[in-house]
Amino acid sequence: MKTSGFVKGVTKLALQALIKATKADIRTHGEEHLPAGPAVYVVNHFTRMETFFLPYIIEKVSGMDLYALAHFSFFSGGFGRYLESLGAISTRDPERDRTMTGGLLRGDHSCMIFPEGQMVKDKKLVEHGKYMIYNAGIRRPPHTGAGLLALRTEFYRAKLGYFLETGYEEGVNEYMAHFGIASREKAVECARIESVIVPVNITYFPIRARNNIINRLAHMFVDRLPERIEEELEVEGTMLSEGVDIDINFGSAISPREYLSGGRYERMVRDRALYLSGDEMKRGLRFGSEAVALMKRYMESIYALTTVNHDHVFAYILQKYRKKRIGVQDFKNRAFLALDRIRELPMQSSHTSLALKQRYLLTGDPHGRFESFMDAAKSDGLIVEERGVIYKNRERFSRPYEFHDIRRDNIVEVLKNEIEPLRAVSSKLDAVMRLPSCMVRRKIRNKFLEMDSGIFESDYEKYHIDGESKPANIGRPFFLKRFFGRKGILLIHGYMAAPEEVRALGEYLYRAGYTVYGVRLRGHGTAPEDLASRKWEEWYESANRGFIVLKNTVKRMAVAGFSTGAGVALYQAINKGEAFECVVSINAPLKVNNIGSRLASTVVLWNSFLNRLHVGRGKMEFVKNDPENRHINYFRNPVSGVAELEKFMNVVEKNLKNLRVPALIVQGSKDPVVNPVSGLEIFDRIGGTDKELCRLYAERHGIVNGEGSRRVFNRVERFLDEVMGRAPRQ
Repeated sequence: MKTSGFVKGVTKLALQALIKATKADIRTHGEEHLPAGPAVYVVNHFTRMETFFLPYIIEKVSGMDLYALAHFSFFSGGFGRYLESLGAISTRDPERDRTMTGGLLRGDHSCMIFPEGQMVKDKKLVEHGKYMIYNAGIRRPPHTGAGLLALRTEFYRAKLGYFLETGYEEGVNEYMAHFGIASREKAVECARIESVIVPVNITYFPIRARNNIINRLAHMFVDRLPERIEEELEVEGTMLSEGVDIDINFGSAISPREYLSGGRYERMVRDRALYLSGDEMKRGLRFGSEAVALMKRYMESIYALTTVNHDHVFAYILQKYRKKRIGVQDFKNRAFLALDRIRELPMQSSHTSLALKQRYLLTGDPHGRFESFMDAAKSDGLIVEERGVIYKNRERFSRPYEFHDIRRDNIVEVLKNEIEPLRAVSSKLDAVMRLPSCMVRRKIRNKFLEMDSGIFESDYEKYHIDGESKPANIGRPFFLKRFFGRKGILLIHGYMAAPEEVRALGEYLYRAGYTVYGVRLRGHGTAPEDLASRKWEEWYESANRGFIVLKNTVKRMAVAGFSTGAGVALYQAINKGEAFECVVSINAPLKVNNIGSRLASTVVLWNSFLNRLHVGRGKMEFVKNDPENRHINYFRNPVSGVAELEKFMNVVEKNLKNLRVPALIVQGSKDPVVNPVSGLEIFDRIGGTDKELCRLYAERHGIVNGEGSRRVFNRVERFLDEVMGRAPRQ
């Protein structure tokens, strides 16, 4: 067989251009496992496009030319000759075995084989604990051809070595002529190397089927496409046109020599028979059981390399959930818990997104992964969602799907099937699915309580300053839980303060019948240096952790905050309006009286400039603070913290128009820190109509402690009782 360097070169350039033109992100992993010599690459097969781009990828990363075995139906006319010039070999080529064995034996070609023998569109690989492929209405084992190829190659290599060792020149010459070995020196080299088997897995994320630009273009030229082609264009065209992550994982090499042993094998290596004909080989040594054992090993290795992603977890939960309906929050809780447990496993491959903090599933969906999956399930008619509840279409889940339909009509089952061979992963998922909902909520609540406590203890130890830091109990978040309570308040303290600042309000609301979680914003309750190192996003994330605790404790929630905490509360309600019944803002710092705060950003830039010059003089990192609550607040105010506060309140101000939940805005009339006009401006900018502005006469900023605080508490309680006494919002 002759390949064409020119044709291959042109094709590589075309493939490079095509890959760049698509939105697909092809990522290879495990290149350290690639052997220096020839290999048989065994690959799972899910899409048509793998046939074309994968040989290019393997040649690129391995640095070795490749023979790729392809179905005989591709090899007709000019297109068949084109494929042959690239190194593709038809499954019906009479010279197939000699060509591929020769390439491996000489060490100048590797081989690529799909052991499944066809595309496996349903990804159903395991049946009764065995690897089985659906084909023509029956289940069959994967092909053993890749194993046989590797075994026979190493058998011939052992024979060649024996001929060279014993000086059997006739046998050496026959082997050289048969396998295209150019010289005796080359023959000696061939006898010393080894052809290994390298498992390869391709995982796509996400997999969606929809109308796309590629199948629309196809319909411009062909009115009626065959159903099979239509489906492939919808699935694979969407991958290419809308973007998909393609993870190609190379596993550890498998040595076929481990399977070559026994007296019969040894005798055949040491006789002078050539065994070059298939019949001669079969009569002597079939390698049947060895090939089967090798097949089981590389199939297990291929699927152990599956890149686990969010869609796998979502699909498994949806498919395995026994009841017809599941709450959206319960679904997300189980997904979070499953992902949390899966990440502890020593998986060979997982999507990069699994390395991120997964709690966003419980606080929102900024990446759109959950919503994208749900939209796909809805478009397939598998589910409907109403008022926070997912209803499964049991008929669509239970009926069998045709080979060319399942990727388009039930992607959930495809994704579930893909991770079934990962027994450690599926067992973790099964364990989560067996838990009652109340236990799932409790586990999540306790996890985040422990997390919040651990974060504080770590920060306190790291930043503690003797004589300046307050006692640890001032800074710890607090949780006041009412047994069987259904209403809860997320309570957030102000800038340079700590949870202790709002504890009195929290205890008051607890006595009034509310479960209360007092959040600690990162950088607070420790030392000013801690606050100087934080961004406003970390304050918001602190509130998110409290939200998760409370969400998994009570049925109905409100969020309230004082000063900067009020800004955080408003932003929580803006972003999670459906989760909160209402929001309370007390002296939120939309505008501050201290002109120095408006210069903070400039000072931060100046400090950064001096740092780049390695100049220590001239920096102003902290300013003196004379707080009302000296047992709680810092005595030094980091300039960078003021700058972050300014950034944050600008974000809040721009988004107040999106606030739709009932809101109570409390503002002290003579606030010396926050300009009293802040309350009115917040009230006016709120987009919702259910809102109240309460102006209280007070000459202090800290109206949630000390004199006059009872008036604030009473007003907050009345508002909460009124809103929470209504029927829950749907």
